[in-house]
Amino acid sequence: MIQVVIILVMLMGAGGFGAYTWVQKLQAENKVLQVNQDKLQGALEDQSLVVKMQEKDAKRIQGINSELRVEIEAAEKDSKNLAKKLGRHELDILAANKPGLVVKIINRASKNEMRCYEIASGSPLTEEELSATKKSQVNGECPGSANPNYKGDS
Repeated sequence: MIQVVIILVMLMGAGGFGAYTWVQKLQAENKVLQVNQDKLQGALEDQSLVVKMQEKDAKRIQGINSELRVEIEAAEKDSKNLAKKLGRHELDILAANKPGLVVKIINRASKNEMRCYEIASGSPLTEEELSATKKSQVNGECPGSANPNYKGDS
């Protein structure tokens, strides 16, 4: 009978030891899971910040794209205006008859067109360009972008 009691006490001791080690293992795993959860929470907050920054960048890029579309439309309008002007004149005949006049016209147009490229590249408008109200004061190559306050026909 003592042997049965000893065996039962040993089995209960082994079971208690097993239960104790199992609880210790679960507590260790719980600590690891808590650390992982904290790391994931931090990563989630970082990702949230990144998403907000990307949304902000996307809005900024959309704004810049819309500004570029407006500038492209103005450049296309100026290009059509120039093509229309060149199409009205037969420069070869005029150059043969009045070469000095053609040189002056081309030089003035080239100067105006270079100014148009400067403005398109970001150069600020001068006071003279901003205050142009007469057709004779306006840059004829790109009146829309060079003279925004001019309301006449371009």
